[in-house]
Amino acid sequence: MKRREFVRQSFIGLSAVNAPLLLSAPANARLPGTVTWGGAYILEDEPGLMLYTRQALAMTPKVSPTGESANGALLREIRATDWSDTALDLRTGLDRTQTRYGMVFALASEQVLATVFLEKLSTTQYILRQIGYVTIYDIFERRIVACLAVRGRYLDEKPGRPDESLLPELFFNMLANVDQSGSIARFMTERLTDYPFEEKYEGKYFQVEPVRYTDLARLHVEQYDIDLARYGDDIGFAVTTAFSENLVSPILPYRKTTAVNRDMLSEMKILAMNGESPLNTALALKPADAAIEVTHRGWEFANVKTSSTRNQVALVTSLVIRIYDKQTSETYYNQGFYARQDFNEIFEGNLGLDRKSRLFMLHETILDRAFGAIASEQARGILYDGEETSGASVKTFVQAEAEDWDSYSAECERIRGLLPSGF
Repeated sequence: MKRREFVRQSFIGLSAVNAPLLLSAPANARLPGTVTWGGAYILEDEPGLMLYTRQALAMTPKVSPTGESANGALLREIRATDWSDTALDLRTGLDRTQTRYGMVFALASEQVLATVFLEKLSTTQYILRQIGYVTIYDIFERRIVACLAVRGRYLDEKPGRPDESLLPELFFNMLANVDQSGSIARFMTERLTDYPFEEKYEGKYFQVEPVRYTDLARLHVEQYDIDLARYGDDIGFAVTTAFSENLVSPILPYRKTTAVNRDMLSEMKILAMNGESPLNTALALKPADAAIEVTHRGWEFANVKTSSTRNQVALVTSLVIRIYDKQTSETYYNQGFYARQDFNEIFEGNLGLDRKSRLFMLHETILDRAFGAIASEQARGILYDGEETSGASVKTFVQAEAEDWDSYSAECERIRGLLPSGF
């Protein structure tokens, strides 16, 4: 508790200097089989959106980094996946030879967070994100079984200075190269079958609401020239993946506030890239029972100049996560979290993360830790006391604001009890 109080006072003190801061039932049969692959597609197919992912999907085997198209590579991984440990009864029909389930992957967001030139190595570090929704559907009953938020993370180095022409290839690897660490293809092979694909669920379906900002946070948005709507959407997508990945749970897709058609996510497009799927249509998504709401309280970058070429910077931020019933507005979970990151900021050239990207990645870290703490009591204890991690010239501290362990833990357990599960 001494450390908790020390960090809290440090956080408050730094703020005051600058501004007030703010599913497992057994399957009926364990028959060999797979699912029909319906392909990957851009969810919001509007010109100018997701340019690099769009180019990656258009790559033919002759020009792709792996010698396969993205859909061809993903199809191969799906076919090679062992589905026998899931609760899906994969075969149907009188002779039990017909494939019952299909899968599509709707790509929803891409981010180029950083292209950092490492002068001593003459290489560029690329930090990218790609988010989408894996949808499993029943071909014969024409219904969605589960929708999962999936995140591709790319952190790698390439020789030379930053080169935008490389980005389609890098986004291809993040999507479809199973040998690329953090790729969606690797997720398909290593984690997909861990999710609950029961025929029936009891529990609630969750959906992320538009991100909220306090008045102070809105001032910080203006101060640091951040696009409020776009940043809110980036965080909204991050919440869906943090929730779905850490709690190994289905979640309804996030509705972009900047989408041209905000009603498009009341259903998911079900199709095959070759047009030969047993089901070429759109299927309705079940309405959400519970809402996940994130409120930004604000953030501050405190500069301490240490030389003529760099600053020592402390970034502090705070947010609140509330989960509530959409019908009754009953609150199930309402917890605040704050974080501090100390890092070196280099003045010259493209030699470091810009502040906007660093802010997003710190918020992403908070969300992962918060939902990880719901899933695991051990992780919860670490976050309650405060978790500190260190890397090259950077130190990060994240902590739950809760003062009472019992009430904090009870809210976490309540969310776990509401997750979709077999019965």
